[in-house]
Amino acid sequence: MGGWTALFLFKSACKENHSKMSYVFRKYIYPSCIILIICITLFLLPGCSRQVRLPDDQQGGSKPETLVQKINYLISDPELFNAQIGVYIESVDKGDILFALNEHKVFIPASNMKLFTTASALLRFGPAFRFQTGIYAGGTVKNNILEGNLVIRGSGDPSLAPRFSDGDSRKFFRSWADSLRAKGISRIRGNIVGDASYFQANALGYGWQWDDEPYWYSAQISALCFNDNCVDVTVQAGEQIGTKPSVTLSPPTSYVSVENNAVTAAPDSNRTLFLTRPRQQNIILISNEIPVNKSRYVESISVEDPAQFFVHVLKEVLEEEGIEVSGEPLTVTEPSAIDYSSLTGLFIYQSPPLSEIIAAVNKPSQNLYAEQLLIKQAAEFGAAATAAEGVRVVTATLAGMGVTESEFLMHDGSGLSRMNLISPNSVAHLLRYMAKSVDAACFLESLPVAGVDGSLRRRMKDTPAQGKVWAKTGFVGHVRNLSGYAQSADGEMFLFSILVNNYLVPTPSINLLQDRICVLLANFKR
Repeated sequence: MGGWTALFLFKSACKENHSKMSYVFRKYIYPSCIILIICITLFLLPGCSRQVRLPDDQQGGSKPETLVQKINYLISDPELFNAQIGVYIESVDKGDILFALNEHKVFIPASNMKLFTTASALLRFGPAFRFQTGIYAGGTVKNNILEGNLVIRGSGDPSLAPRFSDGDSRKFFRSWADSLRAKGISRIRGNIVGDASYFQANALGYGWQWDDEPYWYSAQISALCFNDNCVDVTVQAGEQIGTKPSVTLSPPTSYVSVENNAVTAAPDSNRTLFLTRPRQQNIILISNEIPVNKSRYVESISVEDPAQFFVHVLKEVLEEEGIEVSGEPLTVTEPSAIDYSSLTGLFIYQSPPLSEIIAAVNKPSQNLYAEQLLIKQAAEFGAAATAAEGVRVVTATLAGMGVTESEFLMHDGSGLSRMNLISPNSVAHLLRYMAKSVDAACFLESLPVAGVDGSLRRRMKDTPAQGKVWAKTGFVGHVRNLSGYAQSADGEMFLFSILVNNYLVPTPSINLLQDRICVLLANFKR
């Protein structure tokens, strides 16, 4: 029986003896009922828990038991009743477990998988390792003419990209033109041949979704990479309503074509611009509307056959730099297609050190680079340069950390596949091991910093957690994860993993949940 119904029946019964009861009722019973009903209502209403103020997160000093109560309060939000949540928190310095929930259950990791890929690469290669791309002459040089092919031997280097060249990816190729001139080559009477045979992996990861293919986060894997295997498309609104917007490509190249069916719309309209690329084609389709007052839009679109893209743009740049090329840009994928004993080595391009590359993986969450590192490990330490062999190599590395196959299933290096599965406990094993390794500082510095950089630059800003949380984000549809390290108010370091799958609330609500747990850790004192 509801509280208001009980009160009504009680008052009705009192009418039979109103003269005797009215004073007592008004003076004592009625106010007591009201207070009781309010208390019961506040306790039972589902939404009321969101209005109860949590003990002040901004105050330092707390017992572990209090920390547990606060975290339990956060994750018991009624709106998350249908979500899968796994949490694990442990002191790196003291070794005690502060909180564990569903720590042995497995979750889709999304980009938390990059923690495993980059840690394994760091341990296998070391932070000073550099990729090498060899440039060879397939003939003699006489009178400034190379009588034969120019051969580019790829080894999976992802770093020929704008983030490593002040925003200008073609800067690398211009420097190669300088190096060719220094070798006395101003004309190539042959083809530009890209050797992509070092990798034998599929261009796309296992379990990747077909409708992701046109976009940068699903760029194809290749032994020859250039500009993140994408073209950056800038759409500029026209000056008048109804006109077509202009389109520019970076790098400028004829490797892709553009079909522009977009229209400049009224300033108060919504931007509905849509860019895509048909499967196995290098045609960029642009449609719908861009408002006059939202005049510029940029999107990175992946290319089909990155190795061919590489040599195509290289030929264009060499010709711009005055080096004539009479042949065509070609690629080979069979390991025995080129006999290097018959070629002359001209020079070798070396990538930045691996320490910088894994930071370029983890901070912005770059999928292609993670996949390149996975196949590179397979090529150097496995039986074949394939994703499956890369998984075997990484899994073997992780076994030495205590990560077991009962709580870890890997199919790609980036986490784009929804077929991957990890547990908070497996993440904890990795983080614990890396915190004690000789490469601990390098690994920590590769992670986004709360409120400072990478994929956490806008999160936990102006909170006690800013600058004190180093963690990898992870996101695919209905999956939002955060795992890494947090430093407490008295300098103690904690490792944590907060995995949330199958939620139906807006993703910012999950961000807030994870951020508040991190703030609790940043405020915590023994």
